Amino acid sequence: MNTLFCLVSRQAMANVLPVLMYKPKNVVLFTTLEEKKSADNLEKLFKSKDFNVLRKDNLNAYNYVAFKDVVKNELSKFQEDVWLNVTGGTKLMALAAYEAFVEKDRNIIYCNTENNEIIYLFPELKTEQLKLNLSIEDYLNAYGYELLEIKSHDVKEEYFELFAYLYQNNLIQKFTVFLDNFRSQSAVDSNLKTFNDKKDKIFSIQKTVSAVLLFIKDKKYKFTDDRFLKGEWLEYFIQWSLKKQNITPDVGVKIKSSSDVENEIDIMFIKNYQLNLISCKSGRRNDPNRDIYEIETLRNIAGGTFGKAFLVTAAPLTEPILKRAEDLKIKTFTVESIHIPEFQ
Repeated sequence: MNTLFCLVSRQAMANVLPVLMYKPKNVVLFTTLEEKKSADNLEKLFKSKDFNVLRKDNLNAYNYVAFKDVVKNELSKFQEDVWLNVTGGTKLMALAAYEAFVEKDRNIIYCNTENNEIIYLFPELKTEQLKLNLSIEDYLNAYGYELLEIKSHDVKEEYFELFAYLYQNNLIQKFTVFLDNFRSQSAVDSNLKTFNDKKDKIFSIQKTVSAVLLFIKDKKYKFTDDRFLKGEWLEYFIQWSLKKQNITPDVGVKIKSSSDVENEIDIMFIKNYQLNLISCKSGRRNDPNRDIYEIETLRNIAGGTFGKAFLVTAAPLTEPILKRAEDLKIKTFTVESIHIPEFQ
């Protein structure tokens, strides 16, 4: 493939995936005035990877004859190995471009993001699985976002050892309740030095001058401060869960939009060429209703309907909140209901 014609739409991945997979020398973007911003984002990304990008802007998406003539005219400028990605644009744009390429006996493909495959539509019908490296930064750039920061959480092996021990001994739920009570008591008593599990007598916490110690039966875990125990543990727990699924996520990802609006996502990873955003809420006194709408906004901004959003809470959610999450197509997990979330 020497040249790939792309019909621009707001679902950027439909054009990004074939370009990064086949690596054509030239990428030609056909776009309407309404999708100029999307085309700008694609052009910036493709040029950063040394593709030669050409554009046909301000096209009329609903003038079939005129759009077909534009495609035919551009097609005449290239003498060899020109392909059409017919995935984007409006239906009329796709039909007009398809007809122009069929008349010239040129290759036509469709990017099926649902099944992670490229469908060869013309001249021979066949499929090929998507196979490429897609970074989070590339994904975000395609939607006009700048990656500002990924917090360097130094994952200590003892954190994962702790979770494995809790999981093997069926203590995750009790651990969650204990830490929530510890955080509540710490808010009341800022000078709290010791905290014990009065009900089950399994856990205890001791603060020293240089460390915070967590005791679980005969086990001892040492922390430099109490941030892990007051909330960060849940993000590490999700990391551990994802690691067991051979997924390596980024934690504490800060992004900025083209309008300089900054947002931070607790956990982010790409699976099956889809962006997955996870919001972690470890305390019972958070507002899950607000959390759901916050991550829905982030999902829509970062990836449109092609992205996935999850809300992970330590405490059970109420039925009304679960219903709202379902309506918003946000999957919810609680530590109480499952031990190892399956993010699919």
